Order: sequence, then C-alpha cells, then structure tokens
Amino acid sequence: AELFHGPTFCFKDLGMQAVINLLSHFASQRQRKIALLVSTTGDTGPAALQAVSDVDNPLLTILVHYPDGQISDFQRRQLTTNPSPRVRVAAFQGGGDDMDRPIKNILGNKPKSGTLWTGVNSYNIGRPLMQMVHFVWTYLRVMEQMNLTPGDPNILVDVILPTGAMGNIAGGYMAKKMGVPIGKLNA
Repeated sequence: AELFHGPTFCFKDLGMQAVINLLSHFASQRQRKIALLVSTTGDTGPAALQAVSDVDNPLLTILVHYPDGQISDFQRRQLTTNPSPRVRVAAFQGGGDDMDRPIKNILGNKPKSGTLWTGVNSYNIGRPLMQMVHFVWTYLRVMEQMNLTPGDPNILVDVILPTGAMGNIAGGYMAKKMGVPIGKLNA
C-alpha cells in the first residue's frame, strides 16, 4: 500500500495530519488552547509532532514523551531537532508503557487553566477513524493492480498490518464493517 510517503515516512502520517488539523480548527474556532500529550516508542511521536509543527497554530501545543534508548536514532532525531516553538519533547527512563498511567492521570483531571488537554495516541478515536482511509485506498489499489472491478462481492482482500495498541486494526475493522470488501485482518 506504500503508506510511508508522509512527512515522517510512517503510515501514521495520514491519520495524524487529519486529526491535528481538526484539533487546530476547533482550537481556532473556540479560541481555546489545546495541549496534546503523546507517548511514543516509534512512529506516533514524530507523526504527531510534525503535524503540530505543520499547522503552526499558536493555540495548539504538544508534549511528546519517549523512553530513552528505546526508539531508533532516526525517530529520536525527528523528535529532538524540530525547531517549532509549539513542540516539547522529553525522554524518560523506563519502557513504553511507563508513560501511560501519568498521561491517563493528567487527562483524567479537569484542567484548572483554560487549556484543554488531550491525547492523540491510538485511544483517540480520531486516529482509527482517519486510518480507515488506508483500507479503502489499499482495497482500491489491489483491485486496480489485479485488473478487477471494485465492489465485486465475490472478491475480498485480506490485509496484513502492523499494530501496537490496535489503533490500525481498529481502523481496518471499522472500514470492513462499513462495507469495504476486506476478508481477514491479520495483525
């Protein structure tokens, strides 16, 4: 499907760019600051950070956490060299799951300031909703490459996909339930 043609070379770029643009729109519409929290062990952080940097909305900021020594040098450079004033990055000691509880605690408390805090990891429904497009695109591309007619009820496309916290496969499942002729979803 070649879903690596986005600004950070990962499949999460498409979904993240759309979600961040929507959040930026609503921040501007409501004139309310939104702070994004992200924990990453790979692609999520660079994709989210780049999307926030690209919209360059003074009402939208992001704090990305990553486990020190547990992401690739390429991803670390993507995170730590972005010059945007809307971006903050922090390494922490521990594993990828060690930031889940602190982020959940922060997001679970009502903010005392006027800033809205939200997360954009895979638990944010916007991500799998936007990633459904990947599955429509993949299905149509397979039909084209195989010289088949899209929509033939006798032809289902099985998909093998990467997944960590299940956001990607959730997008595939929702696309399948909405009628995209997908057979098996193999995580």
